Amino acid sequence: MSTSPLLWKGPEDRRIRLQLMSVQDAEGQAQSGSLAVFLGVQPSTAQQAGWGAVRTWSLPTQGVGHGGGCACCQGGGQLGRFLISLIQERARGKCVFFQTLCLICLPQDRTGLMKALQSDPLVFSLYGLEAVSSRFSCLC
Repeated sequence: MSTSPLLWKGPEDRRIRLQLMSVQDAEGQAQSGSLAVFLGVQPSTAQQAGWGAVRTWSLPTQGVGHGGGCACCQGGGQLGRFLISLIQERARGKCVFFQTLCLICLPQDRTGLMKALQSDPLVFSLYGLEAVSSRFSCLC
């Protein structure tokens, strides 16, 4: 059993549940109280059905201005800042009040995504990774 601080610890864990799944596994997994974020993938109409809300995100290539040395960018990547902005939107009532955030990616992107999540302590202080299936679970 992993002791990674990223892992969701169960109902007593007050963080928002974060689920990581492949595009293929996401079909049939829609939850009305969840926000689905498709990472680097444009979802079909069928893939969007049933979620509380759907967003897409891909690494911005234009207009990235601060660089790695500025104080606001230290210790986190762009995905981490995006995930934190979702919590801010949730708190302000600007998006669905989600209980679970589902990150949906291509299977080959999973390893890089896990590294990005594990390297951002602010993200795992707000989100707890919950295993979805034995085939696509956390390797923390």
